[in-house]
Amino acid sequence: MENADNKNIIGLALGSGAAFGMAHIGVLAVLEKEKIPIGIVSGASIGALIAAMWGIGLSSKEIENISGKLKRKLSIMRLMDFTFPISGILAGRRLKRFLRAILGDSTFDDLKIPVKIIVYDLANRETVVVDSGRLLDAVYKSIAVPGIFQPVMEEGKMFVDGGIMDPVPVDVLFKNGAAKVIAVNVLPGPKNICERNAALKEIEKEEENVIKQGSLDEKIGIHLTRFFRKVFTPNIFDVIMTSMQAMEYSIAEINCRRANVSLHPVLSDAASTDFHLVKKFVKIGEEEAIRYIDKIRELIRK
Repeated sequence: MENADNKNIIGLALGSGAAFGMAHIGVLAVLEKEKIPIGIVSGASIGALIAAMWGIGLSSKEIENISGKLKRKLSIMRLMDFTFPISGILAGRRLKRFLRAILGDSTFDDLKIPVKIIVYDLANRETVVVDSGRLLDAVYKSIAVPGIFQPVMEEGKMFVDGGIMDPVPVDVLFKNGAAKVIAVNVLPGPKNICERNAALKEIEKEEENVIKQGSLDEKIGIHLTRFFRKVFTPNIFDVIMTSMQAMEYSIAEINCRRANVSLHPVLSDAASTDFHLVKKFVKIGEEEAIRYIDKIRELIRK
């Protein structure tokens, strides 16, 4: 039942999407600038990490600076510790060290703002809301993409990426006192995929021009690029992430319809592994939040 204390609480749902989730940072920057009073945050997958970082008091600029450490693709590779592929191809130990460097041993009790982290229990086929214990543990469970990272086994449960069934966790905010919700879906939709495919075709045309008119070094560079592209595309990461995101997008759109304001900041010409494009993702997040700022402001006045 709603009471006087929670009738004006605004919740913020940050969705899954791997590198696309960097757009959440731009949304946070606008909310900070506009002094929008967010009373509770939920997050799934990459959204869980950013929600936890914001929840412990890091500003959007500080989160962007931390994310900037992954500005090179080589930095991403350093987080990959391949293991014998029984339940996942990555052990996740390096990722946990990276998360510890950010979150330390902070717990949910240390949060400046309540955060609800979504994980999925494969063993029992149910979505689980984590809001106690160490943030590091909760975030890791929520970003443990099945097939890529080994799942977390605990007392008959098998925890994996929270975005599987709740990619933009809106309902958990309403259930925990939010009267109004801003939802952020960073997953690319059909329109974004068409735009990206068109951009790739333009790149191929430019490469053909270089092959016809460029120098010998440029021609060799293009041929090498195409060779490695053919060998490594699609790779197992692309297949798993693209498959999951295609499914999650539909669920995310349904979830967002229940929100008061729904944002969809997507960098169409990027891929889910392009963590090095932090500034571009942040910019698209800012632009989307500014586009809807009047509707966001209305949430305070109502």
